[in-house]
Amino acid sequence: MSVLNSDEVGTVPVGTEAAGRPVPTVTDLLEAAMLRLDTRPVLLCQGGIILATPELVKSGPWICHAETGHIYEWKQVRADRVEDRMLEPSGLLLYRISELRNEDVAFFERQDDVTGDIAGLRKRMLYFRTELCSAGLEQVRNHLSSRNSGGQSTLQHQLVKGMIADVLTVLYMAETIQSDEFVLEQSDISETRTSTWVHQELDEAFRQLQRLGGGFGYLRHAISAYVYAGQMVKNMLLIPKEAF
Repeated sequence: MSVLNSDEVGTVPVGTEAAGRPVPTVTDLLEAAMLRLDTRPVLLCQGGIILATPELVKSGPWICHAETGHIYEWKQVRADRVEDRMLEPSGLLLYRISELRNEDVAFFERQDDVTGDIAGLRKRMLYFRTELCSAGLEQVRNHLSSRNSGGQSTLQHQLVKGMIADVLTVLYMAETIQSDEFVLEQSDISETRTSTWVHQELDEAFRQLQRLGGGFGYLRHAISAYVYAGQMVKNMLLIPKEAF
């Protein structure tokens, strides 16, 4: 099944006016989630995949490579652009790292803490996915705010309010877990399993958003752009050994 291009049906591109009111763009959300060292962003490479934006690449980012445990400069890696039609509306860039150059030459001042860097970057990417879901919810609210059905505002229908409440519950849970280090430290469940569970809950929240958005939820320049970017993050972070 092909996904409709919203340009063909008169909707505006994904971004600040995507639903009629200001909504953060996908690229803004990713750039805001970045860790920065010496003012330069640090991009996580896991499974050989990197998500970036034109602005991040232009800034000459550091590459924190999960598999090798090293931090590289952008010029030290071979980053091949992967074309992805579904990512185009969001403005995200997808790269595959196929070659590392001068492996011994890395950002040596941080090498003793690379493991911590990787864990921190994974948390930031999970935070980015949570923010994508939050922005998608705002798009849904904006989209439905001018609609009526059954003689009343669509947003006032009990089913709609219940679905929005389900999404809000997931967002509250995700934000609480990510911000409360004490909860993670005291839990008998590993942080990896907890992260996997959060991703699975966000999957359901994104599905709810697309249902609430109706046709608007499946347009490439609308909610679907946020959903697809979020799925790309999940695919990058949840490596096969984490499945259970």
